[in-house]
Amino acid sequence: MSDTNNRPSGRIAGAGDLAGGVYGDVTIAGAGNVRGDIDAITFKVAGTGDVAGKLSATTVSVSGTATFNGDVHAGTMTVSGTADVRGAVTADVLKIAGSTTVSGRVDAQRLEIRGTTRIGGDVQAEVFDAQGIFSVGGLLNAGTVNIRLYGGCDAHDIGGERIEVALGRTWQWIPFFGDRNLTADTIEGDVVILENTRAKVVRGADVRIGSGCEIDLVEYTGTFVGSEGVRASRKVEPVA
Repeated sequence: MSDTNNRPSGRIAGAGDLAGGVYGDVTIAGAGNVRGDIDAITFKVAGTGDVAGKLSATTVSVSGTATFNGDVHAGTMTVSGTADVRGAVTADVLKIAGSTTVSGRVDAQRLEIRGTTRIGGDVQAEVFDAQGIFSVGGLLNAGTVNIRLYGGCDAHDIGGERIEVALGRTWQWIPFFGDRNLTADTIEGDVVILENTRAKVVRGADVRIGSGCEIDLVEYTGTFVGSEGVRASRKVEPVA
């Protein structure tokens, strides 16, 4: 992003348009359209916003409804409303408490899901912490994968150092949504602990399969604690 000095502010309080360009603070409190790429310090949508181009900002906040027709690059992006990103998202921290759709991939240091999220591409993160509903069309890869199931979740494949999936606790303020299971083709990590998971293959050094699982095959190099939901298991030699 450009030098922070001499950046104008942009605000739409009713209905209006904003030209693309370099800004300090951008706020859409009514119904606004951004005509082009935006480079800002803060970008906030409390009403309804449509960004025609790419967005680059230190802080992105959506408490209303926002459509981003290009990629989003942010230091911190927080969605408590509804966001539709028709490109990719790159962020240090991405927090989703509302509803978010990303057509492309997501790259983040930390991704927190407390609402409903659909990602068309891959997810790459240091920490993936989900206590909501999500769908990942590609590979979900993170150093730490922590999933608490409050509804149906799925990813094509999941990889990480430590992967833990469990049923969410019964909290009055978090409703359950239908089938509470995680579905994936393959799950592979150093430590893998699973509940209510359906997968074709699970691979890991130390694997623990708990209740509610349907696993076709478990391959492990260290320890394995299984359940009746595992159709086959075998110990393999670690790759040198």
